[in-house]
Amino acid sequence: MDEVSHVVVAAGQLEIKPRGPRWAHTTLCVLDAVFSIMANYDRHTVPTCQRYAAWAGIPTPLAYGTDLPVHDERQLRELATHIQTCGDAVFATQILQNSQRTWANPRAPLKVVAVRRYAEILISNGIETLADANEILTEPDKLKIVERDLATVSGHGSGARLAYLWMLLGNDRRIKPDRMVLRWLYAVLKRAVCTSAAIRLITEAAVRLGCTPWELDHAIWEHQRRTSSYGRRRPDHPQT
Repeated sequence: MDEVSHVVVAAGQLEIKPRGPRWAHTTLCVLDAVFSIMANYDRHTVPTCQRYAAWAGIPTPLAYGTDLPVHDERQLRELATHIQTCGDAVFATQILQNSQRTWANPRAPLKVVAVRRYAEILISNGIETLADANEILTEPDKLKIVERDLATVSGHGSGARLAYLWMLLGNDRRIKPDRMVLRWLYAVLKRAVCTSAAIRLITEAAVRLGCTPWELDHAIWEHQRRTSSYGRRRPDHPQT
């Protein structure tokens, strides 16, 4: 039995579900990725994203993957400009109505500062739309540079925030397996698997299973979250 077959057999124990509506703009993906860390997703993160969408006049914040890109997709530069114009503190308190900090210390930077820095770094690397993000996911050398810079932003921690960002930005066939997924593959295959090999295994297994790579990746992540003490809730989609 080849390794893909082992993955397919092990996936039989997973709950693989279709992907629901997702954020249709990089602006909302970045807000979600940063504000979901150490926060209740439904009570705090989703309302934060929705408040910005309403304030910025985004008429279609959510869409199914088959409907992307939406005709009115906002470029990430818009979010960066809004924060820079208002100032970090004002944007956090008056626009987002969320003054959470990047880690549990009253002196830690506001999460909105991390959002601004994420936006500035992504923009400087030519990533402003969902299409731009999916392009970078196919270029490992460029991706490594972007991730190195993003890792310097306050609140990076174990890297879960960054892995989650790519999950939000990527389409159903673009994945970047994080440590939860790599640990599952290690348990299934009895060997360590690098990220590029994990992408190949999950993509090929998804074809055999009749699902998308994103759906399989997410099912693995949810399984690991339920059966281990590592990680945080990674939501299926941003609906309330």
